Amino acid sequence: MIQVRYAKSAMENEEGMNHLWIQMVPPGPVQNARLQLLLPPGLHRSRNLSGVDEDSDGVISIGNTLTVTDVFIEIFTLEPVPCGEHIIQVELSYTGADGTVTHVKQETMLKVVSEEESAEICTDDEVVRRIKALQGVCGSSELRQYNEYTPSKLIRLDSSQVSEWEKKYRVEGATR
Repeated sequence: MIQVRYAKSAMENEEGMNHLWIQMVPPGPVQNARLQLLLPPGLHRSRNLSGVDEDSDGVISIGNTLTVTDVFIEIFTLEPVPCGEHIIQVELSYTGADGTVTHVKQETMLKVVSEEESAEICTDDEVVRRIKALQGVCGSSELRQYNEYTPSKLIRLDSSQVSEWEKKYRVEGATR
C-alpha cells in the first residue's frame, strides 16, 4: 500500500539532506486520505514538495488518493545526529468506499553516516529525476517558502568588528 524510496541510500549526520518519495497504491476508491511522517529526534522536514494541502502539524490531506499517489518530502539535519540506522514512520489513514476508516503504518530505515563514509552513498536516479522535475515545475523560489518546521538559523557575529553604521548609532553602557 505504501512504498518509500530515498533519493540517497544514506544521509550525512551533519548538514545532511535527503528526499523521500512516498508512493501510495489505494486498494480502491478512497476518501479523506491523510498522510503523516514521524521523524526521529534530530531529523527535520520541509513541507511536501508535491503541492498537496498540509496543515501546520505536518498532516498532508490528500482527499482522493486516486488523483494524488506520489508525495515528495525533503528531510534534513540542523545539527549533528548520531550515526546509524534511524526509523522513519509513515502513517496513512483513509475512509474506504464502504465507510470504514483504515490506518496503515509503514516503517522505513534511514542510514545516517559520518562525512568520511559519505563517499559510499548511492543515489536513486528515478527519485532524483522526479525531484528535479518538481523543482522545474514549481520554480526554486517557491520551494524555499515551506520551512515552517525548522527553527531559524543562528547567525554569529564577531563583536570585535563594528561597521560604520554600528559606530554611529552605538550606545555604550556603563560598566563597573
